[in-house]
Amino acid sequence: MVDAAVSFAIEKLGEFVSQQVNIRIGVKDGIEWLKDELGYLLISVKAAEAHQDKDHIRLWTDSVKDVANQAVIILERFSSQQEAQAADEQGGVLDCMRRFICICEKEANLFDIGNDIESLKQKIIGIKSRRDEYHISDIIIATPEVQKRRRALLRAASFDHEKDVVGFGDDVRTLLAKLCNEDPSLGLISIHGMGGLGKSTLASKLYHSSELGHFKSRAWVCVSEDYDISHVLRKIIKCFGVEGTDLLNKMEEVELLGHLRKILLGGDHYLVVIDDIWDVEVWKKIKNAFPDKKNGSRVIITTRNKIVAEGVEDTCLVHELGFLSKDESWQLFCKRAKPPPNLEMLGKEMVDKCGGLPLAIVILSGLLLQKKTYKFWSDVKDQLWRKLKGESSEIQELLNLSYDDLSCHIRQCFLYLARYPEDHTIRVRKLKLLWIAEEFVEEQDGVDMEDVAEDYVNELINRNMIQIEVQTADGQVLSFKIHDLVRDLVIAMAREKKILGIFDSNKHHPNPIRSLQGQARHSIYNRIGEYFKLLGPNSDDNLNLRSLALTTHTAILKIEETKLMYTRFQYLKVLDLTSVDESEGMPDEIGDLVLLRFLGLMGTDYSRCLVIPPSIGKLKRLQTLHGSDSDETIYVFPKEICELKELRHMIFFQIEGNLNIGSDQTKLQTITRIIYKEWCQIETKNWTNLHTLIISEEESPDNGKEEYSLESIANLTSLRTLVLVLDGVISTMQPLSSCKHLNRVGLTCRMKDPAELSFLPDSVTDLTLVFTDYSKEEPMPILGSLSNLTSLCLIYCRAKIVFSADDFPCLQFLRIELSGDQSELQVDDRALPSLRAFTSNADREMIPQRLKSLPPVPDLEKYFWD
Repeated sequence: MVDAAVSFAIEKLGEFVSQQVNIRIGVKDGIEWLKDELGYLLISVKAAEAHQDKDHIRLWTDSVKDVANQAVIILERFSSQQEAQAADEQGGVLDCMRRFICICEKEANLFDIGNDIESLKQKIIGIKSRRDEYHISDIIIATPEVQKRRRALLRAASFDHEKDVVGFGDDVRTLLAKLCNEDPSLGLISIHGMGGLGKSTLASKLYHSSELGHFKSRAWVCVSEDYDISHVLRKIIKCFGVEGTDLLNKMEEVELLGHLRKILLGGDHYLVVIDDIWDVEVWKKIKNAFPDKKNGSRVIITTRNKIVAEGVEDTCLVHELGFLSKDESWQLFCKRAKPPPNLEMLGKEMVDKCGGLPLAIVILSGLLLQKKTYKFWSDVKDQLWRKLKGESSEIQELLNLSYDDLSCHIRQCFLYLARYPEDHTIRVRKLKLLWIAEEFVEEQDGVDMEDVAEDYVNELINRNMIQIEVQTADGQVLSFKIHDLVRDLVIAMAREKKILGIFDSNKHHPNPIRSLQGQARHSIYNRIGEYFKLLGPNSDDNLNLRSLALTTHTAILKIEETKLMYTRFQYLKVLDLTSVDESEGMPDEIGDLVLLRFLGLMGTDYSRCLVIPPSIGKLKRLQTLHGSDSDETIYVFPKEICELKELRHMIFFQIEGNLNIGSDQTKLQTITRIIYKEWCQIETKNWTNLHTLIISEEESPDNGKEEYSLESIANLTSLRTLVLVLDGVISTMQPLSSCKHLNRVGLTCRMKDPAELSFLPDSVTDLTLVFTDYSKEEPMPILGSLSNLTSLCLIYCRAKIVFSADDFPCLQFLRIELSGDQSELQVDDRALPSLRAFTSNADREMIPQRLKSLPPVPDLEKYFWD
């Protein structure tokens, strides 16, 4: 994590030198010296990250990080002062005097920045001296095996004792069916899931099952114990009872591969378990040693990484291991803890907190076995995470290892999840924009940062570190949650690594200010007034704070409190007030936050609009302007919005009047939503970055007879999501055929002819049609031609809906809401072969039995423009 902060500082120092061409030579030289020295320190910092268990090394790396962060703060302050002075130089009769004053102020600022840089130089000299004084470099070089030893601790986390096995019934039946089937080909099974779920336990249960007793040749090897390929091969060979240890020790990797293959070719059908693979390359290097003798041999692989599981072979059965149910969790707990009746309620509350994670439940049951008193169990419940860590280091090591295996950028993104309260559903779209504004996302040539952030989310999912809540039919994750115990680890690490501090007045803390001091980001769960009192009138955190968020729905936010945020924290990059349901308004002082990249606006009560002041035009770096989580607030935008040239995302449920955006704001990627008449005034030929667009219209005064043109949309070559909510008629859908990346379409409007739907490009996989007239014309023949659809939603349909044989071969989600006495639903037995979720208000007699048994379609409407 420290290396990410240092790398970021080096990048910003380099940019500053290249952009500020008129700065004093001495200042420029000082900044270049600072950049170079941080570059040399970065080498030691990267190596030292594996030794954070040693206090003096952790203190040393923290001091390097502090200098790096201070350097960035100095540059940002100077840049903001420069921007303010540049604005003052423009216009008015006193231009000459203003320019003279600005020159003087600039010189004063350069003098200050020179002093600040000189101070940092002295700190770096001290840091280098302490590195030598405490022999930190020697410690780093002398212990290259730290990470390997830490991974070896994973084996202690497996509870392969038969007495502790609960659940896995369905998993065992599914996998035994694969292992025992009559297919003679080599069978491969990969089991993946979060650390501590019991992947090794499940593999052990299969391995020792009496139903697999016919496998006389068998081997079990854990890769995490020793991921040297030669050692792995030697262990497998020894499992087959082959003598000659001295000879094996002399063999190189290629010889061992050949030797193992020869053994297996000459023996019976075999069963091999390769436990805890972290890298699919391990399997790729050893797979040729496992011949397919067409005799029913089987190989089981366990991993915590979905990508590894899916990368084994095309023919491999990939099995995701889920969490225990509440009943299974309680059963596992009771097998060891045996709670008396008076403690059962407390026990169930703690078991629920474990979230179905078997390892946590096993450790908890062992801890509570020591003393069965109400006070002891109550104390454990109040401090569950700390008590579990104290009972066994295994659970923290288990989670730490997953964290350590992430890149430095994704580590920051992962720890940022500490900002969210317990059991919070995290929206992916908004989170990605926050990550970008926080400058956690690495820039990659030719790739939108939003897409890089999406890759980060998928990486955390593939490593089973977060849990999918809602996803589309084609697999895009829209929201997720984080396991309670993982969240506890994230909060602790975020605070320790100075990523984020939390203010929660509902939690007892002997020294609450301590958790906020030195943190670049604050997340406030409640009582903003108490938060300000805690900080006091003067605090260094006022200047150093980079991100402030109210992350739970709060009572009314007073105008004085809002002003206080704007004036005290002038160097914020992120201000997120979207959880505020009601506020007294938005003061002009918002224009003072000139470094803002993300601004999440508060809501108001339903009786009035929130008027955004003209001073917002000063926020030249603003990338995202996001409306309240509540869909009741109506926003009124000033004309100064058009001055925000860096703006990329405008996300609002309701607006009054125009957005006031201009044709030259070509960096815009998201517009939700814009009035049709304003959209028609925008020249879109240069709008090649726009991904998401929602166009709506006020109710037409001529009873829906107005005709709408989509010609300007043809220029939007990067468009992925389009929603039209219009009262009139679309003249033609043909312009949409030019949008070759269009993926999700929602139409609440009328078309002259349903045949117009054929103009939708083949890229469309998600389609929602809301019928706004009384037409009973059959839309299904045209819809049936859209063979790539994976999700279809038909709302207020008055026509006869017929799904013919072989229609919609890829459709997975289907939602139908019929309207009118003559509406009807017919589904051929061979139609919808891929359907896996179905929702309809149709008479149950119309619905085939195979559709009735499907689960309902997830509620995707609120995520439609994600």
